[in-house]
Amino acid sequence: MSCFFSRIAAVFTCISILFSSGAAYAVRFLKNLDVGPAEYPRAAVAAEKIILLPYPDAASALTVGSLQGVLANASKTQLLIKDGAWQKYLPYIDADISEARPDGGSWDVPSLLGKFSSVLNGYVLCDDAGAAAAVTVAGVLQAVIIPEQLEAAAVGAGLEKLEDVRGWDDSKLRGSVYWRRVNDKTAVEQPVSLAPKLVDLAVMAGAYFGFSDSDDAKAHKKLFSFLKDNSVVFGWNNTLGEYNTVRTLSELNVCLIPADHGCNYSTLSGLGGEALVQNVRGSAVEASQAHTVCLVMSDGDNLQWITSMFDDGAHYGSQVRGSFAMGWGLPASIGSVAAPMAEYLYDAQTENDEFITQISGLGYTFPSKWNNSAALNVMADGLAEQMALNGSRVACVLDDGGFDSKALDVIVSRDGIDALFYFDYSDYAGMKGAVRTVSGKPVIAARHKLWSGISGCSPEEIAACVNAAPTAPSDPDSYSLIVIHAWSGLDGNGSFVPYGDTMAAVEKLVSLFDSDVRLVTPSEFVSLISGTDG
Repeated sequence: MSCFFSRIAAVFTCISILFSSGAAYAVRFLKNLDVGPAEYPRAAVAAEKIILLPYPDAASALTVGSLQGVLANASKTQLLIKDGAWQKYLPYIDADISEARPDGGSWDVPSLLGKFSSVLNGYVLCDDAGAAAAVTVAGVLQAVIIPEQLEAAAVGAGLEKLEDVRGWDDSKLRGSVYWRRVNDKTAVEQPVSLAPKLVDLAVMAGAYFGFSDSDDAKAHKKLFSFLKDNSVVFGWNNTLGEYNTVRTLSELNVCLIPADHGCNYSTLSGLGGEALVQNVRGSAVEASQAHTVCLVMSDGDNLQWITSMFDDGAHYGSQVRGSFAMGWGLPASIGSVAAPMAEYLYDAQTENDEFITQISGLGYTFPSKWNNSAALNVMADGLAEQMALNGSRVACVLDDGGFDSKALDVIVSRDGIDALFYFDYSDYAGMKGAVRTVSGKPVIAARHKLWSGISGCSPEEIAACVNAAPTAPSDPDSYSLIVIHAWSGLDGNGSFVPYGDTMAAVEKLVSLFDSDVRLVTPSEFVSLISGTDG
């Protein structure tokens, strides 16, 4: 079981806000203390008691999500929604766990509001039109969100209505007195229809909660232009698409943390702080006459996947995991936002598993597109700090034509970062195994990618290339970094297809390698390639 984690401190300041009603109220507003360059939103209070809740229905999702966020800052008794991999990380939470009410009944909105009424400032009333604005305003006020149909429950609990945002759109929110109090270092990009997902995090952090439902990249950039350099945005935007979402945020010197289907980050964020330790065998390995291969799973930056289905039978939960050396990605944020999940994953490691940090900084970003060198240096410092917290020394960068970028030099030069693995956005293996050295440290591009539907990327085709490749230990071409596309694998008939069994495809690839092909962990790979003539 885990030890009890120390927490990054946060404090409340008391401010006076003039509401639209004209009345002035003193409310608690969360103000996170600056703790080093690596800043993620963190709960102000570590949970000592946890109430397990079933996944809420649509009618109560905003209320439950916002209540969870407020309690992460105001109460030692907090909420955990039974969603994602909660059963895996629950044993790593050092708190008393309960599910039923003291009287044996099930928790519902009226009983939850009644139990926690003494720590709630009040409520924000909303309708469907004002739901997204309600999340932002509730975060500023540290209040619970109450849809119209649940107002009687709020009144019955003795809660005071602090604001009515019915009918509010994004423009109304930005013109309100609350906008100047919105967190300018954290935001959530999320359709409100996915509530309670990320509602708790936004409310806990006092963050902007919005979504650009458009393919207009300029409009998206403008939406988040209020953020300071080195901010983080949690969520995703399928409407705009991956490239334009990441590109526009990168141009703002901001990182994206894919988390749109994640739950419980408010509660989990109060449980991290101490350095995590991997069960990994280290980097000591001797060079030999062989073609050396390092396999690395993609998409480890995807926080919501890591805290939900990452441990399924096609990936980290595969029965073949551990039978060969393999690299796995985790987001830099894991030790701060979901440390209990990392503890579970590390406990399940074999000596053949090693976690590296994916991608490309404090979150998903294209470092070469950053336009402020000072901000980039702060981000690199923060990445090194988070990697130390997570027990990782190899980072993976995914950039848009940035292999030779000075931005990568800035990152890899940090103490605690031994090497960078590089994937290019247009073609993960487009640099064909290129290696360059910065301050004695390698930046290593992927040579192959295991990816269905692309010529040259099947298990058979990659194995044929690897088996014919050089084996001299001093030759950089004797080393292959192979990225494994997390959403490609074998179907029941053994065909290589999208969304098949990924680890079954990796096992097939490994079985096709000749005897002079050697598989190593990421740290071993870095150690060996650092001794070449490249």
